[in-house]
Amino acid sequence: LFEYHWLSHKNLKLTDFGIEDVPQSLQGKRIIYVSDFQFDHTKRGFLHHAAGNLVQKINDLNPDVVLLGGDYIHHKGKSVFKYLNNIKAKKIGILGNHDYFDIESVIEGCKEANIKLLINESITLHNINFIGVDNSRMGSPNLPNIDEDNFNILLVHDPDDFETLSNKHHFDMTLSGHLHGGQITFFGKYAPILPSRYKQKYRYGLVKNNTSIVYVTSGLGGFVFGLPIRFFAKPEIVVIDL
Repeated sequence: LFEYHWLSHKNLKLTDFGIEDVPQSLQGKRIIYVSDFQFDHTKRGFLHHAAGNLVQKINDLNPDVVLLGGDYIHHKGKSVFKYLNNIKAKKIGILGNHDYFDIESVIEGCKEANIKLLINESITLHNINFIGVDNSRMGSPNLPNIDEDNFNILLVHDPDDFETLSNKHHFDMTLSGHLHGGQITFFGKYAPILPSRYKQKYRYGLVKNNTSIVYVTSGLGGFVFGLPIRFFAKPEIVVIDL
């Protein structure tokens, strides 16, 4: 229960993705990536604390853009979006599998929170091409046309989809989530329950496939038997300084 609220920062640079020469047009930019909120606990005080604390920490980091990796909800509702609306930076998001449990509310909530939702489409911001692909478990993923001469960041909720996509295309950076770092692990080394076709490969952290590298975040929320519990899978805000 304590670890669930022990929000950490994970700091990354382009060199972590195998990029040595940072284009001058990107230098000095800060990107924040967060995923797997799932804060819709039955007690509203829980939502207020978890979501409020997250938004305050994001704003304190003064990002240029905030990327949201899906699973805004666990089962239903859109209460979390009134908090996400308070994030001051530009917001770009994708959908996760849990969002399809109440998809209309999630899409409406994204609009109300000024989140640009990418469903099989891309958008260019700060000289970066952000590509968002729909969730393969519940949606209909289809990679939009991309120009590999651009600086491309792929947002894909499930890292299993990265395996498929990176077998066909190169991405400068990919950000994913879904697996919550295992949620409950044996001291951060092994997760007994992990919904991935590739076993422990994409449980957490930087993973290379072909010429592309994905960072799989541990996310923020999730539940075990209806309880907000994590064990050696700390929730995190990912900070990427270009």
